[in-house]
Amino acid sequence: MRRRRVDLSQRIDLLTEAVNLSEGIVPDDVAARARAVVTRADQRCRIGGDHTVVALAGATGSGKSSTFNALAGAQLADPGVRRPTTSKATAAVWGTQSAQTLLDWLDVPRRHHMGSEDPLDGLVLLDLPDHDSVRTEHRLEVDRLVEMVDMIVWVVDPQKYADAALHTRYLAPLARHAEVMTVVLNQVDRLDEEQRKSCLRDLRRLLDSEGLDKAKIMAMSARTGEGVENMRAVLAHTVRAKKAQAARLHADLDDVLQYLSEATGDVAGHVSHDCVDHLIEVLCLAGGVEPVVEATRDAYRRRGHRATGWPVTAWMSRLRPDPLHRLHLDVTSQRKKALKSGIEPTDVQRSALTARVGVAEAKVDTAVRSLALDAAEGLPRSWADAVRAASLSHRKDLPDDIDRAVVSTDLGVHRGTGWWKLVTVVQWVLVIVVVAGLAWLAADAVSAYMQVRLPPVRWHHFPVPTLMVAGGIVAGIMVSMLCQVGVQVGARAAARYARSELRANLADVAWQSVVDPVNAELDHHDEVVRLLAKAS
Repeated sequence: MRRRRVDLSQRIDLLTEAVNLSEGIVPDDVAARARAVVTRADQRCRIGGDHTVVALAGATGSGKSSTFNALAGAQLADPGVRRPTTSKATAAVWGTQSAQTLLDWLDVPRRHHMGSEDPLDGLVLLDLPDHDSVRTEHRLEVDRLVEMVDMIVWVVDPQKYADAALHTRYLAPLARHAEVMTVVLNQVDRLDEEQRKSCLRDLRRLLDSEGLDKAKIMAMSARTGEGVENMRAVLAHTVRAKKAQAARLHADLDDVLQYLSEATGDVAGHVSHDCVDHLIEVLCLAGGVEPVVEATRDAYRRRGHRATGWPVTAWMSRLRPDPLHRLHLDVTSQRKKALKSGIEPTDVQRSALTARVGVAEAKVDTAVRSLALDAAEGLPRSWADAVRAASLSHRKDLPDDIDRAVVSTDLGVHRGTGWWKLVTVVQWVLVIVVVAGLAWLAADAVSAYMQVRLPPVRWHHFPVPTLMVAGGIVAGIMVSMLCQVGVQVGARAAARYARSELRANLADVAWQSVVDPVNAELDHHDEVVRLLAKAS
């Protein structure tokens, strides 16, 4: 099925948006050229009107001004050496509708209003300065108007129709505009029939080799009038068809599309999962995840021992510093509550692992660079540079972000510790039993010393005070030993939880600081590709 061509105004809007999104990324000369063409096309569309602007362009001596006079049927331009030295073009306007706004936009001050009721009604014919003039301002005026007119008629003569300057500077670069170009071989009255055919064949071959196979070729003689009526008929048909303006602007926009497409490339996609996983692993290394996990396991064991161990010996473990306190990573109940509510604690301080970020900094940089290179693979250099810049947009803050993510993580060291309180109560009850037993034994000793005999209290022939002391100590130690099994299991679970939470938080850092900016730049690129595809 044939694809429907996007209308002119829609193409202008799409390419304007594409230029806006590309600016600052694609090379400056490409962006400037694209913006100039799109702006010019938009201005031409806004002027509108029923006029078709046709420019006669040619080299010195080609008979361009004579052709202009012949088509106008009046001596409007001075040919040859009598031509004024002005660098401005001359305009002939047919019809009753004013072309003032259009000619003001073209900046053509020399204007001649021709009659109405003519087949050429609606035509604005321009006689341009010589494109090979020794005057720089003449050449610049030709360059400016060649970019603005709706149709270009190149007037060449039999001696210089193959001039390299004409073909290299104008014809070949305008190959995309062949539909609105006509090449007129003037002065054919100086050639015999065979020479005429030979020149026309050679000119056709040259144009076809430059991609101008759609450009028309005509033969005429402005001096004798041969072919002038044919040329007027071609111009009249062009004016009536009212397609030259749109065809010219579409060709201009095709140029914009081509060099923006070359500077943008194809759809890029998104960052690969493998690169993201590798970056997260490196951030885990930089954040000291494994040392933190080990500290969490050790802290859980120590706290579990203090809570469930024999109180008489467990208090000695308090003399050793807590691993998480030492790393400034202990999450208090207040912090835990804030974390659960989704609020970052305000009392978070830097951890003692900050130095590890410096140690792993080279690996972080390598991982970020690798991710950016993978994401930008296949993109033109300017867009690849934009992707790399996006990957480094938060690089200065990355060490702090890593440290903040680690410090703010609830390591789970308080998870599954509810049974510790019950065991603590049991242990202190046993301690009280032991103390009560010791007090009883002390009371018996004092009463014996005072020669006050108290009746002995026995249980199955064993003194109760002794049973209380011995049983309390043995029971406390047994409870402590049994609880250590649960503490070890809990420590392993806390370590797994800590590793999972740390990785999740550092994954958030990876996405927010590196992956999301890169994906945003890739989305930015793909949006430009989508706009260009829609405008194609």
